[in-house]
Amino acid sequence: MHDGRFDPGGFYEFNLTGGMIRTRNGERVVVLSEDVLSSLVAAAARDGDLTPLRRLGELLGEQVLASLDRPASVLSAEAVLGHVSAVTSLFGWGRLAFERWGSALVVALRDKPELDEDELGAAALLGGMFSEISQRQVSCVPTGDSKFVMVDFEVAETVWGWFKDGADLPAIVGMLETKRAS
Repeated sequence: MHDGRFDPGGFYEFNLTGGMIRTRNGERVVVLSEDVLSSLVAAAARDGDLTPLRRLGELLGEQVLASLDRPASVLSAEAVLGHVSAVTSLFGWGRLAFERWGSALVVALRDKPELDEDELGAAALLGGMFSEISQRQVSCVPTGDSKFVMVDFEVAETVWGWFKDGADLPAIVGMLETKRAS
């Protein structure tokens, strides 16, 4: 029986003479420097359309689901989140950790590429990834210090407004709890 741990061995296949890197599932991987990626994200953020980053997150979510030996719905949350953390690291997006703040799930993304000042690029990527994994539309809203609160897609703009108005993570979680209770 599989113990649910992620096995990174052989995840990438390097064909240097052919100029390609592929995942063990055959998807091509392109290595970009942080500077190039941040320029692309900054341009998307200026245009107000981070859809490509959200789609990239969905593709990472597909990688997570492909790495599981059973459907995510029958595995423990710890097993699934372990695979999420491993795939995030393997693709160079940083170290992912999860924190429970009351009934809110907070995602901490340390050592991530610096994409944009407001962290909206990382938020779009995480939202897409968790939407794919959970099979429901969620958003990860930046709350400062490389932390993102996971919320229903429909309240993301409200939560972002709270943060932009100066609310810190504890205050945001409190307002979410109040909103949920009403």
